[in-house]
Amino acid sequence: MEFWKLQGSGNDFVVIDDRDNKVEDFLKKRGLSKEEFVKRVCAFHTGVGADGLILIKNPDNPENDFKWEFFNSDGSVAEMCGNGSRCAVRFAYERGIAGKNVKFETLAGVIKAEVLDKKVVKVQLTPPTKLEEKTLKIKEGEIRGFFINTGVPHFVVPVENLERVNVIKLGRELRFHEEFQPKGTNVNFIQPVSEDTIKIRTYERGVESETLACGTGATASAIVSYLNGLVKKKPVRVITRSREELIIDFSEDLKEVYLTGSVYKTFEGVLSEEIFEY
Repeated sequence: MEFWKLQGSGNDFVVIDDRDNKVEDFLKKRGLSKEEFVKRVCAFHTGVGADGLILIKNPDNPENDFKWEFFNSDGSVAEMCGNGSRCAVRFAYERGIAGKNVKFETLAGVIKAEVLDKKVVKVQLTPPTKLEEKTLKIKEGEIRGFFINTGVPHFVVPVENLERVNVIKLGRELRFHEEFQPKGTNVNFIQPVSEDTIKIRTYERGVESETLACGTGATASAIVSYLNGLVKKKPVRVITRSREELIIDFSEDLKEVYLTGSVYKTFEGVLSEEIFEY
């Protein structure tokens, strides 16, 4: 089974063209669930290794270019993924599934995107939910942050020193906090560094660890930063853990939100059935 591996700002994904339903046929033949398939493929050391897996499907509406099924590395389904969407768009463009202007179907709605050049993709995300300020009780006291959904839920916490944050420990506590049950939330820690730039570190739901980048998290953090005066100008530049920049722009009413960044193809390959034998 052929696949591509692509990464956007260090967020890496296995992408498979499944318009012919070969994945479903393979799962039936081997008696595997889709969740187990994703876990095996995304596993580091024993699989390909990735933050998530994307299946490119035929669209429900022929006016759109394709539909995707997006999975976190733990096999769970996510409504949306900003960096994953940019990788999916480049894959579709390179494989002739779509042109430079793309529309594709997700659980969060139809996403529009544009291939600016071979390695830069801009996506228009769905409008976010209303920003909610929250002060939460945690083991070491209280923590103040902002909750917003930019396709998936995010809790954004401004900090004074980003490098000193224990992202995995505190991120996991907040990710599973009773305030966000039953589905939990992604958690972003941010630090402004100039009038239009912030740094970010993200604990990602479904990966259950810190990732090198998160597109919807960068978007949520940029919006939070602008609305709370942490930055004064937009577009907002977001420096990810991988040190690559994502550019977030949005209208004042937040009805139009754009995420732009680089996408790199790391390799093409063929999955061996031996991945699924142990």
